[in-house]
Amino acid sequence: MNQNRVLRLYPSPQGECTLEGLYLDHPMGHPDSDAAPFVYTNFVSSLDGRIAVENPRAGRRSAPPAITNPRDWRLFQELAARADALIVSAAFVRGLAEGRSHEKLPVGQDAAFSDLHEWRRERGMPPQPAMVILSRSLDVAVAERCQSLERAVYFAVGSDVALDHRAAVEATGARILIAGNGRQVEGRALVDALGHEGFRRIYSIAGPRVLHTLLKGGVLHRLYLTHFHRLLGGTSFDTLLEGEPLDPPESLVLRSIHFDAGLEGSAGQFFAAYDIA
Repeated sequence: MNQNRVLRLYPSPQGECTLEGLYLDHPMGHPDSDAAPFVYTNFVSSLDGRIAVENPRAGRRSAPPAITNPRDWRLFQELAARADALIVSAAFVRGLAEGRSHEKLPVGQDAAFSDLHEWRRERGMPPQPAMVILSRSLDVAVAERCQSLERAVYFAVGSDVALDHRAAVEATGARILIAGNGRQVEGRALVDALGHEGFRRIYSIAGPRVLHTLLKGGVLHRLYLTHFHRLLGGTSFDTLLEGEPLDPPESLVLRSIHFDAGLEGSAGQFFAAYDIA
């Protein structure tokens, strides 16, 4: 199979297609302002379910180098190009500023992603999606770090979070959204607030706890999951979902799956997209 192509396994008919652009034409709800926001997320996982493992150098868990790869990263960027807003954690933003995060915020500035910037320009979209930081506090230092990111910035917090630093945070240009009762952000309140701001397509690039928040709130529409064909093992790791049991469990419906043979000598991977039933 051509190195720049992947094999469509589902839906029929089976056949080869290009890797670039694979996710750019996926239906994502109706873009009209009266429509409910379309919410989606994306993960890469080993076959034994590891999305993050202990990183001794960083002193925390991070995406395993054994399964991260440029071909999956290309699709990660395509999903970001589709977005009006990205959901991230405060810890992720701190990692960006301190050089700890293994990747920069999308859409990346590499020449390989110039077509994605053009894709946004042709549709009248801002150069970058807004960034929505889920937090349990108003962190002025984080807000100040975000001033250099050249995108709109929002802090989403629960109603019980102290707003003592509100003026200082807003002075950086960031906006504050109250999205839930108590100290925790709630999925439904978050998406309603973002919809009120005019965002129609919302991409969560946060971790398993945020995925749980979105599922519990009944607001997630689609899960993109790269199944990398390696087994990692280990005793300290993160898996796809973290939190209390979902009652009832969430059912997913396969929308598409493609097989990527990858580079010569490399393990393959499946690029799967699931709709929430």
